[in-house]
Amino acid sequence: MKKAFTLIILAISFLGYSQKIKLKKGEVLVDDVAWLNYQECGSFDNTCSLLNKNNDELVFFKWINVPGAEPITQYNKDGTLRYVEIVFVGAQMKIELQKTQKDCIELLYNGKVVNEDGTLNMDKVSRMVEKYGTPFSDRLNRSSNSPGTIIINNNQSPQRSGVNINLGR
Repeated sequence: MKKAFTLIILAISFLGYSQKIKLKKGEVLVDDVAWLNYQECGSFDNTCSLLNKNNDELVFFKWINVPGAEPITQYNKDGTLRYVEIVFVGAQMKIELQKTQKDCIELLYNGKVVNEDGTLNMDKVSRMVEKYGTPFSDRLNRSSNSPGTIIINNNQSPQRSGVNINLGR
């Protein structure tokens, strides 16, 4: 009985302290209080922009799908790598995450990357970039820049001169 009561109290405390992120009528609402504005953040959009009250773009989201970059599994039949690239506009910094749109917005809100005056907090942005980085594009660039192994076998036995034509092999 005590264990059940403790679990219920813990669940209520966790649910009570989490922010509720909503996107409504061009505004990002955190616990029903307007935080930022947004553009193109629909269900079928591949991009999303977070804007301050002056409609200056602060953060840009871009969802990226790379087919064949992950192992093929029962749930990922074509091996597609899916992640969101978050660009801090004007800071020339970005991070990459495998999270939902609302989870990314909540991460930015909790990370306090936007000041009260609607500008980017560069210290907090730098910390977030240091913490999350760009692991997916780093991995993809590293694997695509490395040359493949090429083996040239010029040993033929027996050595024959002239043009060699082999039929039926």
